Amino acid sequence: MMKVVTLSSSSKGNSVLIMGEQTNLLIDAGIKMSSLIEKLQILNCDPNSIKAILSTHEHSDHIKSVGSMMRKFGCMLYVHADGHDAVLKKIGHVDERKVVTFYDQPFCVGEFEIKCFHLPHDSVSCVGFVVKCGSSKFAYATDLGYASEETVENLKNCKLVILESNHDDKMLINNPNYSDFLKRRIIGRRGHLSNVASAKVICTLAQNNVKQVVLAHLSLENNTPSLCYQTVCEYLEAMGIIPGTNIKIDVAPAQAIGTVFVIK
Repeated sequence: MMKVVTLSSSSKGNSVLIMGEQTNLLIDAGIKMSSLIEKLQILNCDPNSIKAILSTHEHSDHIKSVGSMMRKFGCMLYVHADGHDAVLKKIGHVDERKVVTFYDQPFCVGEFEIKCFHLPHDSVSCVGFVVKCGSSKFAYATDLGYASEETVENLKNCKLVILESNHDDKMLINNPNYSDFLKRRIIGRRGHLSNVASAKVICTLAQNNVKQVVLAHLSLENNTPSLCYQTVCEYLEAMGIIPGTNIKIDVAPAQAIGTVFVIK
């Protein structure tokens, strides 16, 4: 059994807590350490119990307090070989004996078996994760310009999937505060997944044993939780999939603690 909860999920900061019987992990630590500690304490999770942080990539909204957490609480950092140097350049001085480089093969942290998969994003390297604990399995995939076959295959058959649904295309295109360059970057193949693109993935997942999806990493400027939820649900319904019956859809709060999912 494991528990999974988003601590923050938006373009301003991202972190997910995974709690097992003996091991607690974070995927990313992209918010201020004071806020991260406060949220862990609300969830009755001692910050000293965080065994490791799994890093997706080097962007600041994913690594903001990684170095601070390592220095204060002694947790390990697991980072893919392709992104190792980029991440370490941004987190300040840390004990490199606490840094574990992983490759494409599965590895274990405590009772968790972890497998990464590559995501197309405008970073040096970006990965998603499939985390298993016994028969429990969940997947995490944000910061991807499109859903590759590799991505979708890794999300199938997971009891919980946390999936990016970053922006509404019309809101983004009509946003006067974003340059044309930035719009092209977000919409591009190494940018972020739109609501419709996310809905298409979820349609496939609903046909492949996934019963719960959390829409994550919503843009604060180019999306809203209600619009994101509505777009995904309407697409699923058009494809003959009933949200809440065939598959449950939740939206991760941007800056608050999300729903605690218990995966058995």
